[in-house]
Amino acid sequence: MLNYSVKLDSVKDLVELRKIADRFNISGKINQNGFHGDLRSVFTNLFYLPLDEAVVEIDDYRDSQVSYISEAMGKLSA
Repeated sequence: MLNYSVKLDSVKDLVELRKIADRFNISGKINQNGFHGDLRSVFTNLFYLPLDEAVVEIDDYRDSQVSYISEAMGKLSA
């Protein structure tokens, strides 16, 4: 499982997260203080913005993708 600390302040950030999930065909969760949202669900997560101290947990990925995923998630890091 990969964990990334992210700061999601806007719809743009949620769309970027969705694009990363689609590009690498990954799935996971967004967690912050009792909120648990699906990584790919832009509209559901929209109601919980801003997610200032969120943790993205990615549980479905290939080992060869780890460095590329980490680089892409750097744009959203907290």
